[in-house]
Amino acid sequence: MMKIFAYIFAGLLCLWLILTFLLPSERLFQLSIAAERYFAGLTVHKIQVGELDIEYLRGGQGPKLLLLHGFGADKDNWNRLAHHLSKRFDVIAPDLPGFGNSSKNADLNYDGIPQAKRLKQFTDALGISAFHLAGNSMGGYIAGNFAVLYPKSVQSLMLLAPFGITGAQSSEMFIELAQGKSPRVLVENKAQFRQLLEVVFVEPPFIPPAIVAHLAQQAEKSLALNTKIFHQIHHLDQGIPRPSSPLNLVLKGYTAPTLVLWGDKDRVLDVSGAEVLKPLLVNARIEVLANIGHLPMIEAPEKTADIINAFIDSQ
Repeated sequence: MMKIFAYIFAGLLCLWLILTFLLPSERLFQLSIAAERYFAGLTVHKIQVGELDIEYLRGGQGPKLLLLHGFGADKDNWNRLAHHLSKRFDVIAPDLPGFGNSSKNADLNYDGIPQAKRLKQFTDALGISAFHLAGNSMGGYIAGNFAVLYPKSVQSLMLLAPFGITGAQSSEMFIELAQGKSPRVLVENKAQFRQLLEVVFVEPPFIPPAIVAHLAQQAEKSLALNTKIFHQIHHLDQGIPRPSSPLNLVLKGYTAPTLVLWGDKDRVLDVSGAEVLKPLLVNARIEVLANIGHLPMIEAPEKTADIINAFIDSQ
């Protein structure tokens, strides 16, 4: 039996290598991402919310679980985690306005509260009134503000290395910003994108070259808008972020079940943010993953899913 599996794997690997040489990178990206979505049990949908078009992934059965990606990312950041969750949850992962394949209007304000209000319009349009809410980085910042603005909608809150915590130690990225260097997350070319992967992961998972090439190209195309959104969210003061609605203020005394999950080797947002939030939350669980970077749902999807499942089950 093991030999049969080995032959199947070798055959698929050979097929992939052949396709790599025969197909353009755009087509390879589409095939790669379609495979990830298929194994995650997710399909693509689009809905109009006011004047905005929102594209999102959805799949699975059970309680509703809404997932918000971080800055410069998109809905597909959740595919590998969703693979472990879609058997238990109705997973919904949108491209937040300004990112992915959702509307990109340079005239809008993409700060935390405006985005949280757009998210409420999105959930209303889907007809979902109560759900578990998780967000990574910028998505965690939006999720935290959403939970305070619309507490009846959020059954539990999960913050994965969230942005928007003042009083934490400066991360490597923000130390560089204070020194006058450009933000690592604003990518201008493929070389910088590859460097970014080294920053956000401790052990970068396998990402097909076609996906890397496509994402780098998309980051280049989105540089102008991403730069504007970065400054709208961070409100930099001599390289130090001054978020307009910091989580350590808006979540003080927050009573709903809250999970704060962080990698201890996060170079983008320092893990000390977890300790800042801990005494402010009434019903919190803090989890720090050893030897993990800024994107635990990609670098350690099974472990992250186990923690999320246990957290929701404990309620």
